Amino acid sequence: MLSQLFPDQVFWKIAEPWMWETSVCPEEENLISKAVDKRKREFRAGRNCAHALFKEHNIQCNALLKGNQREPAWPNNWVGSISHTQGLCVVAIASKQHFQSIGLDVEQATPLSDDIRDLICSPQEQDSISRLQLVSGNKFAGKSLDKLIFSAKESIHKTYYPINYHTLDFLDAKITLSGHDESFSAEILKPEATPNQVIKHLDGKYCFFEQYVASFIGLAAK
Repeated sequence: MLSQLFPDQVFWKIAEPWMWETSVCPEEENLISKAVDKRKREFRAGRNCAHALFKEHNIQCNALLKGNQREPAWPNNWVGSISHTQGLCVVAIASKQHFQSIGLDVEQATPLSDDIRDLICSPQEQDSISRLQLVSGNKFAGKSLDKLIFSAKESIHKTYYPINYHTLDFLDAKITLSGHDESFSAEILKPEATPNQVIKHLDGKYCFFEQYVASFIGLAAK
């Protein structure tokens, strides 16, 4: 199911079990020297998975370190995104020839709690979720559409931040879900005031699979 998220120009991989438990290179291990065990496992899964992708596609990268704002410093001419949740880690990469930035997010497909939902989903988005569930019959029965919106907004941040180095609040973007083709659109309501690049709108894909929900955005190269 994850394959439906990604255009052909995007390479992706799910971390294998050994990747969570195997140490990475010393330079990368140094980045997590003071981290708790859970964070170390997630970091190692992401880095080991990324290096497996690099090897598959003949991309030179001895160590995937951090950029000026602590984002992954992807190899020259490449962009990427790493996401993990309980039991799942996925990495996606793409050439800058095709994409300026990409954003990937995976989450447990469990509903948001009532107090968290209001911080993530605007009243308009909550109304749209109710309408979509009403008109879509059984398609979204039992599906946590509020967690889907959370995931989509995480993908927005991962796409937007490396370009403008500005953190969008969850309510700074408005998500419109399509029930027909597992796509969504995003309107940026409160962008960076003086951005490196003006981004007002983003389009993405989503899917539910097993106990997870995932979303992906690819901002095409100019």
